[in-house]
Amino acid sequence: MSCDYLIIANPVSGRQTAPAAASRVRQLLEAAGAKVDLQLTTGRGDAFHRAIAAVKNGVKIVAGCGGDGTLHEIAAAIENSPTALGIIPHGRCNDFARALGFPKSAAPEQFAKILLEGRRRKVDLGAVGKKRFLTVATLGFDSDASRFVETRRLWVKGTPAYLWAVLAVLWRFRSPTVLLRGDFGAWEGRILLTATGNTSSYGGAMKITPNAKLDDGIFHVTLVEAVSKLTVLRVLPRVIKGTHLSHPGVRVLTTSWLEITTPEGPQWICADGESLCQTPCRLEIHPNALEIVAPS
Repeated sequence: MSCDYLIIANPVSGRQTAPAAASRVRQLLEAAGAKVDLQLTTGRGDAFHRAIAAVKNGVKIVAGCGGDGTLHEIAAAIENSPTALGIIPHGRCNDFARALGFPKSAAPEQFAKILLEGRRRKVDLGAVGKKRFLTVATLGFDSDASRFVETRRLWVKGTPAYLWAVLAVLWRFRSPTVLLRGDFGAWEGRILLTATGNTSSYGGAMKITPNAKLDDGIFHVTLVEAVSKLTVLRVLPRVIKGTHLSHPGVRVLTTSWLEITTPEGPQWICADGESLCQTPCRLEIHPNALEIVAPS
């Protein structure tokens, strides 16, 4: 049976409170006269398959209740379709929702109102082969920190979890050599990190690519050359504010595609709080590929 909204909720998001939030939003939408279905995911990749089915069934809006990882699975399924992405932020970081102007914390009533009255707009999607990402693709030190958070159940979340991970992995990190190719030409050297941004932040508002925009058709790449561990600790507060770009060890590149090679062996690329792929790889921007429902 066709419906106006499908809410796909990750049952472990928000310390297992996402289903209750999704259920309340469903009640509010139905009270407004909408036809709504609510489904809970059963594991990684399940949101993608449920969203694929929703597109085939003509669902108007598929709303993800969870974190950036849940949203990027749905986005990959509805790319370039008439179905729009709705958002009920309920994850560790919610960087995609933040980039769209969603309130940092809100009651289900506010999210239901956005789904009913919000404006539709098109935004860009990042792509690596058949996979998609919404926020920032990381390589190097920040990728190690992301995987630390991903593979552990920490008692903190959002930015505090990322800062905890930074301290945990810093002492053992070794800067890899990378070869980057893009619209800017080529660059080779040892890096602390390379962050490829479709949005400005990761890790819960860490503004690593502060000039990135969701609808400008390009990646903003922040490349930090290999620096001392003491320098990392000194510059980290500037990353939170987005004022680190003036540091002499930081380069800023813009490109619609990015090829990454790591001569010393495969390195992990992470995005939206999850492991995405390993190098070598090619990242591409897909302009205006995703229609979303955002705050008016």
